[in-house]
Amino acid sequence: MKVLGIDSSGLVASVAVVEDDILLAEYTVNYKKTHSQTLLPMLKEIGDMINLDLNSLDAIAIAAGGKQRKMQRNRKS
Repeated sequence: MKVLGIDSSGLVASVAVVEDDILLAEYTVNYKKTHSQTLLPMLKEIGDMINLDLNSLDAIAIAAGGKQRKMQRNRKS
């Protein structure tokens, strides 16, 4: 199973691709830019490094921080 992982829940942004428990690529940055400015270029660079076809992904995993979870709970109320 090939999984794209994206974590923007903290100060550091990370993008990684794992296939069958093997890390194919990982990119982590700690810039002063917002994650919205860094995540797509990071994903493109990882894709170029390993010739990633997004259609070959089986899943996308997203890390959610504390604020997002709190907002989701408030929406249900």
